[in-house]
Amino acid sequence: MIEIEHCLEDVKKLLKKPIVLVGMMGVGKTTVGRQLAAKLGWTFYDSDDEIVRSVGKSISDIFSEDGEPAFRDLERTTIKHLLANGPCVISSGGGGITIPETAQAIKERSLCLWIDASVPLLVERTAGGDRPLLKHGDPEEVLQMLLDKRRSSYAQAHVHALDDGLTPEEMTNRILLQIREYLYSHATEKEKEEFVPDALCMTVSLSDRSYPIFIGSGLLKEPELWLPHELHGRDTFILTDYNVRERITDQFQEILKPIMKSVSVMELAPGEQTKSFERYQAVLEWMIESGVKRDSLIIAVGGGVVGDLAGFAAATILRGIDFIQVPTTLLSQVDSSVGGKTGINSKSAKNMIGAFYQPRSVVIDLDTLMTLPKREWLSGYAEIVKYGLIADEGFFEWLEEHGLLMLSGETAEAMRAIETSCHMKAEIVHKDEREESGLRALLNFGHTFAHALEAAAGYDGTLLHGEAVSVGMVLAARLSQRLGYLVQDDVNRIYNHLSGLGLMTEIRNIPFKKPVTADELIETMHKDKKAGVDGIKFIVLRRIGSAAVEAGVSTETVKNILEESMR
Repeated sequence: MIEIEHCLEDVKKLLKKPIVLVGMMGVGKTTVGRQLAAKLGWTFYDSDDEIVRSVGKSISDIFSEDGEPAFRDLERTTIKHLLANGPCVISSGGGGITIPETAQAIKERSLCLWIDASVPLLVERTAGGDRPLLKHGDPEEVLQMLLDKRRSSYAQAHVHALDDGLTPEEMTNRILLQIREYLYSHATEKEKEEFVPDALCMTVSLSDRSYPIFIGSGLLKEPELWLPHELHGRDTFILTDYNVRERITDQFQEILKPIMKSVSVMELAPGEQTKSFERYQAVLEWMIESGVKRDSLIIAVGGGVVGDLAGFAAATILRGIDFIQVPTTLLSQVDSSVGGKTGINSKSAKNMIGAFYQPRSVVIDLDTLMTLPKREWLSGYAEIVKYGLIADEGFFEWLEEHGLLMLSGETAEAMRAIETSCHMKAEIVHKDEREESGLRALLNFGHTFAHALEAAAGYDGTLLHGEAVSVGMVLAARLSQRLGYLVQDDVNRIYNHLSGLGLMTEIRNIPFKKPVTADELIETMHKDKKAGVDGIKFIVLRRIGSAAVEAGVSTETVKNILEESMR
């Protein structure tokens, strides 16, 4: 059971400045703001009400008599004054943060939170109100135009919270979870040691495809926390595998039945072989025979294989229906469930057929990890290490000190590692959703080697994805050293951390069923989806905590690295 009271205590303890709510008219800044202030025991201010009180006339009259520029000037002055009141909750007007001076004051002197809602929801909530900007023209068109114009200003907020039709009470609770996640991610080491959140929420910000990630214990038992209201009462198709069917999925299905119109389950075999054309077709035919409709919902309950296949099915059946990720392995929780990459394997290469298709939400229930075998924990841990190596040396240092505790299932360490990994991936996906700038490609550190190793192993469970990534990261670190970036001590540091915890680090560790040559692995790498006209692309480390894409690497250099790891 998620305790909001605990969340309130954490927010009050760590936050010592105002909360400013920004967002479009109709998102409920005033209603939610009052509830938030009441829960925190803080004073609530509505900037529009304060303006009306100070000048003695309505907002509509100010707009009609003095014009919008005069109103924005009053708003700027009023918000600056309110920010001097210490901890409080301030609801600002929809356009306030679009004024640079106002935006700067809000960002520097408060925790700014953007409440975001869809235009249809805004139209519904503003109907019949006295909104000066909606008095002329079609409300939906005006709201869409304003949102498009203001989105970049709202995106300056420290926290992005999605309202998908929640009640004010539910939205207030979600905001508290998101504020706690922000405070947790920005807390000092000492502060993080003193409290372990039972649940957090963050947003993957992708314009109108944004969605929340929930992290906590017991979340599957509380669908009202993470299941959007508009998805209630739908025909639901759960894809799962037989490793999790009995211990997780059957109970989850019973929890959903009172909320949904129907809940059907298809059980799949675990392992990469399931990400095939045959299984993909079988899933589609099952849903079609079961009466799938455009408003149906797919929920993926399982590891990365189930999530990838379910997401691709959701992206393609009836040209796209909603889906939710419920990852139950450590690897899928910190990697494949976030970011919208879906797909299946071809006979010769991994993830060659797929689509970018974002889920409606990601639900990471830490309780699902408690029965995982050690091998699965280690597999997921490799992906966690990757985040430290490519973007945050401090996180890698923390893993060097706390990795063993995390792998033993300690809640505090598991929460820290998963939250940090998801937060980093959400930021990267926000900036480069479709790998167009090269930033998201950095998440593939070690993966060019790893995917070739997985193909050679035959996708039959001989080699788990995270095990392949562990070996691939060591090989990529050696490549980085050969190219003149890393020093040997850095390579040793990476190798020693992974091997010291029991992860594979050499190709010779892999129990291939038949001999594999370096030339065969290189041939598979040339089929990698990241390869281009200039050959295979590798992600290399310029230093621990900083990665880059490297093209034009000598085949001879790669072959030497592979052969050394085989001997």
